[in-house]
Amino acid sequence: MPRTRLAALLFFSAVIAAMAIWWLVARPPALSLEGDDARYRHWQATQAIDVAEYRAFLASKGVGAIVPPEQLFRSGRRWRICGGEEFGLPPKSLWPQMVPTLRLLADLEKRGLLGDASVASAFRTTDYNRCEGGSSGSRHLGNQALDLDLLPPPDGIARLCQAWRQDGARLHWGLGFYSATQIHLDTAGFRTWGSDHHAATSLCRATR
Repeated sequence: MPRTRLAALLFFSAVIAAMAIWWLVARPPALSLEGDDARYRHWQATQAIDVAEYRAFLASKGVGAIVPPEQLFRSGRRWRICGGEEFGLPPKSLWPQMVPTLRLLADLEKRGLLGDASVASAFRTTDYNRCEGGSSGSRHLGNQALDLDLLPPPDGIARLCQAWRQDGARLHWGLGFYSATQIHLDTAGFRTWGSDHHAATSLCRATR
């Protein structure tokens, strides 16, 4: 092989090796599909200023520490199916809407009515809400609702419904049931419903 051709081959091999090393060192770490916290940090970094401003706003209203941030921005349970939109930041005009709902959540947790609860869905965009199966009038669109996954005690639903009947009108409390362990909270009006979005199927109707 001529020396010039060998030299060129060695040069290009060195360049390719250097690029490979740079890629391994400099590229961002891959996010685990199972790492909720890692996925949140990756999303948060793309809009850190707006996220920090929203959290500061909630803190100024005394509700900043009620829900962990990786849950506060969660769109819903079906995010993998719905285009990977796992987290969402509500428009600034809707930020105040979440305050009374977070206060309601804090009150229910303080009274031991939610068992071990985590937020599965907060604000949703119109497209995501449609994919999630939400109604066109969903309170998630207005940043006014939270869906929760919970492990209630044996009498948890009965106690929760008793509190809803007693305090729901005063708190403008909407309470929906997808199942006994998946519920919806909002502060958009005193009402309840079940898995088919009708009041007659609410679990509160069976716990009087």
